[in-house]
Amino acid sequence: MKNNLSYKQLFWVFLFILTLLRLRVASQFGLGVDEAHYVLYGRILDWSYFDHPPLVGWVHGLFQLLPIDDLIKARLPAILISILTSKLIFDFLTHKKASEQYSFYALVVLNLTPMFNAMSVALLPDTLLMPLTVLILAQTEKILASPNLKNWALMGLWLGLAGLSKYTAVLYIFALILIFIFRNQFKQLLKPNIWVGVLVALALISPVLYWNIKNNFASFVYQGNHVFKLDSAILKNFGSSFVMQLLSWGIGPFIVSLMAFFAMLKNLRNEKQNYVTLIFSSVFLVFFAYISIGEVLLPHWMLIYFILMIPMGYAFYLNRSRLRKSLIVSFMISAVLTLILLFELAFQILPIQKTAALYEGIYGWDKVMIEANRYLEGIGNTKKSIAVMNWTLGSRAKYYNNNINADVIVIDSRHDQFDIWSPKSHTNYDIIVIVEANKKHEHLAHLNCAHLTAVGELTNSIKNVPVNHFLYYHCANFLGYKD
Repeated sequence: MKNNLSYKQLFWVFLFILTLLRLRVASQFGLGVDEAHYVLYGRILDWSYFDHPPLVGWVHGLFQLLPIDDLIKARLPAILISILTSKLIFDFLTHKKASEQYSFYALVVLNLTPMFNAMSVALLPDTLLMPLTVLILAQTEKILASPNLKNWALMGLWLGLAGLSKYTAVLYIFALILIFIFRNQFKQLLKPNIWVGVLVALALISPVLYWNIKNNFASFVYQGNHVFKLDSAILKNFGSSFVMQLLSWGIGPFIVSLMAFFAMLKNLRNEKQNYVTLIFSSVFLVFFAYISIGEVLLPHWMLIYFILMIPMGYAFYLNRSRLRKSLIVSFMISAVLTLILLFELAFQILPIQKTAALYEGIYGWDKVMIEANRYLEGIGNTKKSIAVMNWTLGSRAKYYNNNINADVIVIDSRHDQFDIWSPKSHTNYDIIVIVEANKKHEHLAHLNCAHLTAVGELTNSIKNVPVNHFLYYHCANFLGYKD
């Protein structure tokens, strides 16, 4: 019928409805650990940062200027980026001769995975890489077809922005080299046009280089320790990482992505349309498989592999009628769980007794800091501060602290971004220390004070059900971190 919507129109209707739900979710709960950390980047602008390059902070800095609700300001960039990413992937799939129908289904699957939704609400450095990855893939294919000055300049732009987003952007370069070797076009990398792209990329990442030179290459050293980290519990780390990724992306989409990857890999020489995607995916998969033997992967670290291979897997396997029903069923479990989670965060529809743990880290930090400042006011010493015992608490404490006269410090043994933000020594200060009640002994064991006194506690509750519990201590004459 003429009045029926096309699948491209259905794609936009689906994204519109899902975006409304994400906006509702964004306004309903406080910032998590990573979110608060990167919004602080936006509040304390710099050339770069200890943990990551600066683009995530610069984007936050721009959105912080908007005259809207603070939570929406923090989460709107990720919501908009998820729309752009979905549009770019839809176009990328249809350009690869996938039908609009199956491209639409593939994007529905991706958007209803738990981790893609998390990255579509919380702006992390990885979120910025989502659209950039698709743009880099598309630009690679343009260069292979026509390695002119314009195409290399655009590649330099996308690679430079990726380098401003996250250090793993260096993997794109390895993938590009492999692609040119695979195509027997390695000599293209020696031609003058490429240097335009190199100069554009270097110009864009120059703030990162400048910051690292000023700070003894602290960020490079920190990231290098991740790459070369070894651990005796190799099998445990790898197994835990595998399970973490399986749950984060959904069992069905996870399996389909691997099916598509290995099927394409087996037929690599004949994959004329998809080998660029396959090689990029391979580089990220191999790199993070290697990282997983040294430490357990965080859920979003494999983002680039999955945002490529989940849509590719569904778009092209749906063409096979014998697999179609299985593929549809395969993603239903993760889709239903994702929607339940979104509706719970948006409207609190489930019994809070069952979901209290979900809100533990994202609820009540405004009250935590109000209480901390109240106790701080009772201290007569002019040298006083608020403290926490690790950076995960530090991000939220610093973000929610509205007392400009009270600094928030992190008392731990490692050098990190908080030491750059608060470089002076706080020895001999009087400090109000915020401690998670369930980690009381672990935290207090490292606190060295002339006198340590419990001054209060706070339990945050939803519908009379406790979701987190904090203790407050007065550390008189702080003497430093105790190993």
